[in-house]
Amino acid sequence: MSEALIDELRGLILRAAPDQVRAQPVLELGADVPINSAIPFDSLIILGFVVAVEDRYQVRVDRATLARVAGGTPTLRSLAAAVAALGGGP
Repeated sequence: MSEALIDELRGLILRAAPDQVRAQPVLELGADVPINSAIPFDSLIILGFVVAVEDRYQVRVDRATLARVAGGTPTLRSLAAAVAALGGGP
């Protein structure tokens, strides 16, 4: 997976957030840092992120992928791996 994909995911997360001002720290977040350490990566943002990923990369996010994204402590790198596994990304 590429750094370009990770950078694109930063933008998708920002646009999916209900409060984009509070989500700004994601733009500077390291790829391996848990997203929850910078912004609350809650169910509303996850839902918006899934819709954005499906729209942007023309992939279908299945239940298994959603469980991986929502479970544990997601990082930009783990999100990028999930998107790449679905066949998405630059």
